[in-house]
Amino acid sequence: MLKIGEFSCLAKTTVKTLRYYDEIGLLRPVFVDDNGYRYYQIDQLNELLKIVELRKLDVPLLDIKETLKNNNNLQEVLEKQRMNLEKELNKKITQISLIKKYILKAKKGEFMEKFEAKEIVVPSKSVYYKHGVIDSMQDLFNFVLSAGEECGRLNPTLKCKNYCYVTYTAKEYKERDVELEYVEEVESFGVENETIKFRQDPEIRALSIIHKGKYENLQEAYAYAVNYVKEKGYSISGPIREVYIHGCWDEGNEDNYLTEIQIPFVK
Repeated sequence: MLKIGEFSCLAKTTVKTLRYYDEIGLLRPVFVDDNGYRYYQIDQLNELLKIVELRKLDVPLLDIKETLKNNNNLQEVLEKQRMNLEKELNKKITQISLIKKYILKAKKGEFMEKFEAKEIVVPSKSVYYKHGVIDSMQDLFNFVLSAGEECGRLNPTLKCKNYCYVTYTAKEYKERDVELEYVEEVESFGVENETIKFRQDPEIRALSIIHKGKYENLQEAYAYAVNYVKEKGYSISGPIREVYIHGCWDEGNEDNYLTEIQIPFVK
């Protein structure tokens, strides 16, 4: 048997790391004497080598621990880590692309996207709406589609018009349990149930900002719009509407998604 210091030298691993692996049950010494000195066997070097190699791949210690207990799941753990790394790589590629974009903007003395603000009047509309909570923004359009299907089952002959929007009804932004309301214009009122309702939206004066691109970048349009309202001395007078013009239902490229931000205001 080898003392922990001797084992550390052979393993090219610090004593501190070996003690930590012992504490979490990842690699325990074969013997601990009355003075608390840890002893290891030579064949444990192979086990430690596997730990070291997996740590080079950033495999979580918990997954490594499970792998050492069950050698049959090594392939599963490696496949899981491959997927995690690919996801992280894609994230980094996106970040690099954004950095390049912002570098170009910085050279021009810019940073945020430039938008065109228009003050418009949205006429009164007959609409159906559905209020609900989704787990995350990834579930937004499943909620929208389910609302349409539910309304369609209740009102098979009801005709919708080319105007729909979402408002967010929570008092603060949340990444989970997102509270929202989906609204779509219709030619006339129809049959309601507990979740599908009809109403007459009043005419509003609104600031309109058109955003082209991925929904994750909508905050740039929001920031521009809110700053515009502030600079003009206006007051926001109602829920902000995200009006969907082109999206996943008719456009395969997220960069071509078209969304209109409508902010009701009063002067």
